[in-house]
Amino acid sequence: MNFMDFRKKLVADSDFAAKFADCKSPENLVEAAAKEGYSFTVEDINANRELLPEELEKVSGGQYWYLYDAGSTYSNDQR
Repeated sequence: MNFMDFRKKLVADSDFAAKFADCKSPENLVEAAAKEGYSFTVEDINANRELLPEELEKVSGGQYWYLYDAGSTYSNDQR
């Protein structure tokens, strides 16, 4: 499974997303995702920064897992 599959699963499954909440770097995220059967690189993360339609829906609902520039890691933002 690739990075896009991973992103879609993050958006669809909050329990799955919680497994990655402690990832502090893109490298940590790649390693943790590999343990779940996903295969992608830091370059894949950096190349896929546009929001998916599913992610846009989460933004409008107040919850969103996003990539941010300071380290390109996933974070949970609940405002």
